[in-house]
Formats: sequence, structure tokens, C-alpha cells
Amino acid sequence: EHLIMFTKVFKHYVFIMGTQKLGIQSRDKEQKLKDKKYLKWVASNPCILCQSVPVQAHHITYAQHRGFGQKVGDQWTIPLCFLHHDYLHRCGMSERDFWGKMEIDPLDIATTFYKHHTEMWKNPDFFYDDSMLWVMVYNKLVPKIKKHIDFIMQPKLKNIVSSPEV
Repeated sequence: EHLIMFTKVFKHYVFIMGTQKLGIQSRDKEQKLKDKKYLKWVASNPCILCQSVPVQAHHITYAQHRGFGQKVGDQWTIPLCFLHHDYLHRCGMSERDFWGKMEIDPLDIATTFYKHHTEMWKNPDFFYDDSMLWVMVYNKLVPKIKKHIDFIMQPKLKNIVSSPEV
């Protein structure tokens, strides 16, 4: 039985940007991209909620089916500062509800980031300028951020209040 299951799943290698990613595909599984260079690039961008740096590449937990203790593929990441990343995980609501409260679609943002990144490396004439990425992302985000600024600023304000006096 295990041999039959193993033959249904096949492994293949994909080379993008000189990194090797091992993907597992079958008819019922979507490929989960693993790319450390892509994660590093995502983390080199400012936080999508407050524009601060440094950031972490946050994996959107509901973007793909995943097993217990597994992350979604790296193509489903967005840059969040440490405070917003921590707040997302500790705010007491599901990730879907967190983004829904602000009317933000993180899957759309992650897709925009990933498409921008892959186009950047596919096209040798691509001018490396992330300003177009931010125009695409922030034209959608700024009105939502303004509307929900009190919610977005909660972790920042808590950090200011809890910081020791210098």
C-alpha cells in the first residue's frame, strides 16, 4: 500500500535563480515552492502594513492545504515587520479574520510579489526597480490601511507604551 502511494507521488527539481527546490507533486497536491533566496528578497521589502524595516517573510497559513506542522509554499509569503507578524499570531483571531478585518487580500499581495520576482529574473532586460511593485501593491492597500489605522497601529502603540524610558 505504501509503495502504491509512493508511486503516485513523484519528485522533480526546479531551478530558478540558481537555487534548487524540491517539489512534491501528485494529482491531489499543489506544489509547495521552497526558495531561500525568494524569502530573503521578500524580507528585503518594507512591511506592507507600516512600511517599517526589518521584516520577516510571513507565510499565509490558509493559502495552500498543508499538513500538521507544515508551512505553505514560499510563493505565499508577504513582508511583515516583527511587531505586525507577532500581532497577527497573537491577536486572538484566525489569520483569515485578521486580514478580513482590514479588508486586505494577502493572497493577491503574495501573488503580486511572486509574479514581480519571477519576471525580474526571467527577463534580462527587466530594470530592477521595485517602485512598480509598490505602486501595484500600495494603490490597493493605502485606502484600507487609512480606514483601519487604529487596528494596524495597536502593536506599535503597545510597543511604545511598554518600552523602558531611556
